[in-house]
Amino acid sequence: MTHKILQNLAVKGALFALALLFFSACASTEPKKSSSPRELLNKAIAMVKNKDIQDAKAAFKQVMEDFPDSEERVAALFYLADLHYKDEEYEEAKFHFQRFTELYPAHKNVDRAYYYKAMSDFQVREIASRDQTHTQKALEGFELVIKNFPDSEYHPHAIEKRNICQQTLARNVLEIGKFYFRTRAYQSAILRFRELTMKYPGQEFLDEALFLTAESYFMEQNYNEAKVSYMELLEKHPKSSFADNARKRLKTLR
Repeated sequence: MTHKILQNLAVKGALFALALLFFSACASTEPKKSSSPRELLNKAIAMVKNKDIQDAKAAFKQVMEDFPDSEERVAALFYLADLHYKDEEYEEAKFHFQRFTELYPAHKNVDRAYYYKAMSDFQVREIASRDQTHTQKALEGFELVIKNFPDSEYHPHAIEKRNICQQTLARNVLEIGKFYFRTRAYQSAILRFRELTMKYPGQEFLDEALFLTAESYFMEQNYNEAKVSYMELLEKHPKSSFADNARKRLKTLR
């Protein structure tokens, strides 16, 4: 009996020793909390340089969570947004750039945050889709940069991207109008073509929109409005590839 008791005690002692060894090993592998936000921020930056991107993101988040009132939190938020953008995680990048503009509106890099917030929408726009939500949001973002930061290095880039967005939106309206024209929904086509000429007056394909507006009126047998639109086309775009057809239509109407 005594032998069995001693044997059981020995087994329990061994198990207890193993448990202590296990927990002490776990404790030793837990990451030590950095003594300062600067130390942790520098570690995160070093991770970026070593291409250890996921750990860097986690470290930047830790700076933001553990040291919410520190100056390093500002840099960590910006680095995090930048990393998401470079990783093509545009929704996440947009979210963090937006937070930066809201929390630090007077920061010296806020123009960059506004620009790359707009770029995050620009990168995910779908040119051929009828849903141009991201293009519209990108356009609005670039216009903010142009209006609020005239001396920024991103100002000329914002103008360039704004023009691309406007062209994309205008082209989209044109294609919708052409779809209505092909399906003989002429009133809907006219509304789209008029929207195009009013909202995007500088586009190079406005001559096509004017011609199809005139053709839509012609097909509707609204010959007075058709005549006005054909003449407008010839006056504004005399060298258009649609000019000859417009002249033929006018002869018919006379």
